[in-house]
Parts: sequence; structure tokens; C-alpha cells
Amino acid sequence: MDNQKPTTALAIRLATPEDISLIEKLDSFSASPTRDIHRDMEKYFGSVDPSTHEHTFIFIAEIAGITAGKAELMLPPAEVTQAVGYVKRVIVHPEFRGRGLAKHLMQHMIDFAHTTYKLKAIDLHVWDKNHTAIRLYEEMGFELQHRELYYRLPLE
Repeated sequence: MDNQKPTTALAIRLATPEDISLIEKLDSFSASPTRDIHRDMEKYFGSVDPSTHEHTFIFIAEIAGITAGKAELMLPPAEVTQAVGYVKRVIVHPEFRGRGLAKHLMQHMIDFAHTTYKLKAIDLHVWDKNHTAIRLYEEMGFELQHRELYYRLPLE
């Protein structure tokens, strides 16, 4: 991963309901195999049990006013001690990849989680073939906890 700054005009902000169409467009660039699986299925693979996380913050990265990426951070209920957050999705628009934008988004979320919500840790899942993301997460200090296998039997 290069250490270039994306640009001096980088801004990261919390998404608002007015950003839904931008978020959906960014989601369309995801290469995740579960991208098209119904959300009820996502809780079993590629996400976490929604009963353990009550709020999701979506961060939007803009370069010179253009939406370039997003990242989602799920927070546990306030009463949970030793709270652990969960990074749900990090997506960078293809035209802005290779500029270190994902790293900036991740660091922004980490800082937000640590300083604003005093989280003790952050978890995430990553696909084994997503070598760029794996390299980024390991560079940022994430440690592999376990591997899972996901199987499907096609019936048609």
C-alpha cells in the first residue's frame, strides 16, 4: 500500500439520509461475494449478529467535493462493557483507488471509535482473496483471529 496522501482536498464526514444514493452507488463497486445476498443472510456471514450492535456510523470520504469512498462502523449497545466495534464495509470508488484513501478512512474510524466511544477493540471480516485489504489491515495492526469457511450447494 502506498503512503501517498489522496489529495489536500480530502474531507471525511458522517453520512446523512441525503447520502443514500451515493452510498448505494459506492456499494455497487464492492467485489464482496455477499454483496447481493439478502440482508437477513448477511448476519450469518460477512457481518455480525445485529443484536450485538445497535448503531452504524457511515463515513463518507470526499475529494474536492466528489464522493470517493465510504466506510461503516457498527457500535455495540452503550451498556456493553469491554465494547468491541465492527467495521462492516470499506469501499473506494475505482477512480480513486491506489491513493491511500481506504487507509485514511480506516484511521478516521479507529480514532473516532477510540476517542469518542472508548472502544476496546475493532473487529472485521475480509475475503481471503482481497490481498490489498488484508495488507492494509495488517499494516494498521489488525491481527488474524480465526478463519472461516463458507460452503454452498447449488441446486440448479
